[in-house]
Amino acid sequence: MTAIITEPQSYASLSSLPKVDIPDNLNLALAAGRSVVSLLREIIALWRGPGRLSPQEYFYYRLWDPGIPLAEKRRFVGKKAQNEMHLACNSQYWYGAAADKILFHTIMKGASLPVPDLIAVAAAGRSVPGIPNLVEPSLLAALLRRPEVYPLFMKEVGGKYSLSVISADAYDEARDEVLLLGGTRQSPDALAAKLISPGGYLVQGRLRQAPALAELFGPQLWSVRLLVFHGVAGPVIHRAVAKVATGTNPADNYWRPGNMLGAIALESGTIWRVVSGTGAGLSINPNHPETRRAFLGIEIPGWVEIKELVLAAAPIFAGIRTQSWDVALTEAGPVILEVNFGGDLNLAQLATGKGVLDDEYCEHLKGCGMQV
Repeated sequence: MTAIITEPQSYASLSSLPKVDIPDNLNLALAAGRSVVSLLREIIALWRGPGRLSPQEYFYYRLWDPGIPLAEKRRFVGKKAQNEMHLACNSQYWYGAAADKILFHTIMKGASLPVPDLIAVAAAGRSVPGIPNLVEPSLLAALLRRPEVYPLFMKEVGGKYSLSVISADAYDEARDEVLLLGGTRQSPDALAAKLISPGGYLVQGRLRQAPALAELFGPQLWSVRLLVFHGVAGPVIHRAVAKVATGTNPADNYWRPGNMLGAIALESGTIWRVVSGTGAGLSINPNHPETRRAFLGIEIPGWVEIKELVLAAAPIFAGIRTQSWDVALTEAGPVILEVNFGGDLNLAQLATGKGVLDDEYCEHLKGCGMQV
């Protein structure tokens, strides 16, 4: 019996500046003809600019590239400026509506919007009408011994960055073990004990990949990240990114090794640029690592429906004026996974190779009372 693998990342590391091997990236920049003096001048200029980019972020986005005009580099937003922008646009009183997954699920169900099927809640003092709250480990273990409920996806009520998520394929009755994604096995009793945590877990039915994507790229579920600005005239989609899960990763977050990002054209829903890695390890337009299929020109299934769905949901969270929505691409059509309180802007910037701080974003920030 194998224990559940501990995540290689932590909330602190994922919410802070990216880790970059500066010597490797510096050597790459020097090999491209840049001088140390010119790099230092540019790094200082961008740190003082509206995007407040750190040296790590400068190399993370490969902004040493002499082919990128300085004006374009100034459109990139770093973590420090990102947080200031989100706080300027979003009311702190609305944070829980997005961050608490029980509350978010309840709001979406009340609005008759598609979300993953909720099978059970394992959170003391919480409830969802019609859903069992299994806070006793024995009751939760009994659920995990029911073969018909699989596959399952379990996540913390207040979790972020997909940390501590658990994806389970099936229950092996002969060995009394839960088979987790990737082949790891866990006894139902041990898994139930893990789920009985201070913050609590949601137990959901695991969604299945849209057939059009599964045929080309395998069964791993993708989602689409949509950056939305909500103002007095209503919501507007600013950027859209395909989050490509690969291998045995239980989620499509980009920090997980091997996962990829695809920039989506807003009008057509086609992928026009794909990346993997960051900084010196950034690869542009690679094929899928398992199926070897190319991404460019692939149309996102149900693209019009996805946009309509997000634009209908966005006004519900009017106090969050900069929103990042994750929508799963499933066999049953688009399913809303979550809305982020601003969200990490690095996904859109990496996918497109362009900073988000364009004229539209500047106007949005101005409407929120922030000058850049």
